[in-house]
Amino acid sequence: MAYITTEKVKEMRDKLKELFPAKKGWKLSITREHYSGVNCSILTAPFELRLDTTRTNESVNHYYVKEHYNDNPASKEALLSILQVLNTNNYNNSDAQSDYFDVGHYVSLSIGKWDKPFSVKK
Repeated sequence: MAYITTEKVKEMRDKLKELFPAKKGWKLSITREHYSGVNCSILTAPFELRLDTTRTNESVNHYYVKEHYNDNPASKEALLSILQVLNTNNYNNSDAQSDYFDVGHYVSLSIGKWDKPFSVKK
């Protein structure tokens, strides 16, 4: 059963603030969702992260970051670093063939939020 503690989310938040400091133009929102997942929204960054710049926010499919963000290596590197921290001590023993689903915790990543648009801060 997926479960994550507040302390683990705080550790992730502290690590991400260390890797992506506000002094360099980063603003991240890291929250726990329903005791089973961690959600990270990138609100500001020093460069463009979005694939579609006409939208104010977008969800990131964390299974295909390497494939979808090939045209923007800086964005790809930043997103992979964030996902590496979010998946700290996580596991995935799921088996779709037998309809068995077992993960340590869920991870969701987005660029901007529906009510807080993403912005580039130089």
